[in-house]
Amino acid sequence: MEILENVPLSTLTTFHTGGPARFLVTVKSEVEISQAVEFAKEKGLPLIPIGAGSNMLIPDSGVDAVFLNIAMHDVSFTVNGADILCTAEAGVSWDSLVEQSVERGFWGLENLSSIPGTVGAGVVQNIGAYGSALSERVIAVDVYDTKQGKMQTLVSLECEFGYRTSIFKKEVDRYIVVRVSFALTTDASPNLSYRDLKNYFANVESIPSLREVREAVIEIRKGKFPPLDLFGTAGSFFLNPIVNDEKTRELSEMYPLMPLFPLPEGGVKLPLAWIFDHALSLKKLRVGKAFLWEKQALVITAEPNSTSEDVVLLASEVARLVFEKTGIQITPEVRLFGAEKKIVFKNK
Repeated sequence: MEILENVPLSTLTTFHTGGPARFLVTVKSEVEISQAVEFAKEKGLPLIPIGAGSNMLIPDSGVDAVFLNIAMHDVSFTVNGADILCTAEAGVSWDSLVEQSVERGFWGLENLSSIPGTVGAGVVQNIGAYGSALSERVIAVDVYDTKQGKMQTLVSLECEFGYRTSIFKKEVDRYIVVRVSFALTTDASPNLSYRDLKNYFANVESIPSLREVREAVIEIRKGKFPPLDLFGTAGSFFLNPIVNDEKTRELSEMYPLMPLFPLPEGGVKLPLAWIFDHALSLKKLRVGKAFLWEKQALVITAEPNSTSEDVVLLASEVARLVFEKTGIQITPEVRLFGAEKKIVFKNK
């Protein structure tokens, strides 16, 4: 395995802010993953998988930890009639996996096109978009359990998937995702339930092809998110809040036009972007060189040479304004470190 010291994390995360990692370890096998775990224990430091750094905000002072880069990129597809078993290692680019499945005519991942990050990080976060969630296609996840010191396989139910969460996120850094198995299909089954996709294909009489669905998702996302080559961002910074029935009734009286999304596991998911736009008019909010993206206010965006402190202060102000207006405490979807964890939750 390769070990580097004091690596600037601003070069390894999509926010492009923050200070150095004490160590960056790159591994290419299961054996090297176990070696990296032992290395972190010897140094007395936490071991943190970094993926593509697309869901992290690093403090400007850096993080005294061992960051783990999994350079394992194998992908395989096994065909059994209309059923496809797709197995991808954790270091594979998520969108590359989606592209490969689309090229082969395999349905199941296309609505999750153009999401930055890796397969491993996608499973941890249970990424979702345009009416689909990664968990809907997961069969099993091979992990290295740092607590038990061994490899094991968790079937989908054991992964405890929920809205933007999983056991890998709940028991942070205990499980290192090594590879994931997905169930795909050759049966044409476009999921156009999400409003943006439904509108996109509203005037199309024929059933859209797999390629057309992927291209539609990419085009829609381009219209909502900042270009990563010009700005720093981690996409949607906050989770959509989930509230109980009593809070739902209260907010429905305040905002009768607000859409509501009941969840099968209980509670009601509220569209935070709608609250930003219609209850608070937050789209032009800015702190230093960090600002809310005009086309999607959930997205905190950082100009070149901005700081993580700018992002944290902006997120804190957003959280305060939402709490004052609605009584809802919103939480970050992006992973925070150190003192920054507390700042975003603080309401004046």
